Amino acid sequence: MPYAAVKDKVDEISPQYREELLAFLDFLIFKQNHSVFSKSMASQATADSPRRHAGGITGEFYMAPDFDEPLECFKEYMFSGQGLVVRG
Repeated sequence: MPYAAVKDKVDEISPQYREELLAFLDFLIFKQNHSVFSKSMASQATADSPRRHAGGITGEFYMAPDFDEPLECFKEYMFSGQGLVVRG
């Protein structure tokens, strides 16, 4: 699109919307610059990083043996004397 056509369109916009247009143009410029930067950084990061493998963090955290057990405070909502309680 030629610059003259863009200028004509901008001239049609009221002053309050011109400020919004400028903010949007700043956003587009940031997005353009940021996407170029992030792509170059991503390719550099993958080139420098070792590949991940299964079991790489074994022993780094602890999970309680009763992790999957229902919490005591929710038992009244989950079970009744005759089976599962369905609400709603």
